[in-house]
Amino acid sequence: MWKFVLRRTAQALLVFVITTFISYVGLFGLGDPFASVGEKVLPPETRAILRETFGLDEPLPVQYLTFLGNLFTGDLGIDFDRRRAVIDLLAEALPNTVLLAGLAITLEIILGIGAGVLAAVRHESFWDALVRTSTVLLMSIPVLVIASFLRDRLSGLRLAELTVFPALPVTFGNEPHWAHLLALPAVSLAVGSAAFTARIVRGSMLEVLDSDYVRTARAKGLPPRKVVFKHALRNAVIPFANLATINLGALFGGALVVETIFQVPGVGYLFVRGLRDLNTPVMIAVISYVVIVFVVLIALLDILCAYLDPRLRID
Repeated sequence: MWKFVLRRTAQALLVFVITTFISYVGLFGLGDPFASVGEKVLPPETRAILRETFGLDEPLPVQYLTFLGNLFTGDLGIDFDRRRAVIDLLAEALPNTVLLAGLAITLEIILGIGAGVLAAVRHESFWDALVRTSTVLLMSIPVLVIASFLRDRLSGLRLAELTVFPALPVTFGNEPHWAHLLALPAVSLAVGSAAFTARIVRGSMLEVLDSDYVRTARAKGLPPRKVVFKHALRNAVIPFANLATINLGALFGGALVVETIFQVPGVGYLFVRGLRDLNTPVMIAVISYVVIVFVVLIALLDILCAYLDPRLRID
């Protein structure tokens, strides 16, 4: 098992280096953020001073190695727009994204696994047909459409003098509780992922419920609930865990859209603003930390799957 853990760790480090290097070259090496474009005209002396200030006068490999060292010390430089430390911008945005992602993942797991188990246990019933039809429909609708629809139709909704969802944009001095504010964005993110999860869990559960050891457990007279949740579900979620990395990528991509539509001041919204303003330090910082989170979660999921199923370990 330890060999497997070390191998996955080495792979994660390699992926991180390759991904961040390509991103760094794409953002810094193939263009000059201080070049004169349109109405933006900078004298050559000013450009030279700015490039020296931000360390862009060094050779590209030196820049990248310096960036890697600074990345793990938290010294990410100053953003081009407001001249604030990039780490401060990330520190302000990260809690909002973590809360949003946590709510979305919780909804995805509860709704997706619950619907998948229900459809498998009630195979060929009305509930199975409902889950299969609704999941295909929900997976076909882009997150942009879902988020826009929920914002237009449900933001500011009031029932019996009670505000169910806050009106957007939020006015100054009238900020609602974070859970109230993130409810619609979390639902927007979770809907498509929950549908995907339900399809995977349903198919896996049908296969596991027809296996020999489950039939043996039933023959021993174990209660149906114990058979489903203790014996079947544990093995049925392994394919979902293997494919969860796809959901993680989709979750971040959806966060860019959802945070922008609902104006959630998170990491995704910060990246979109950096892209709009060509704020390269902000963009590379967001990309790098997202890659770190992504590869770490992939490695942890692989290790979890190997722990649940020893056949996945390669010695």
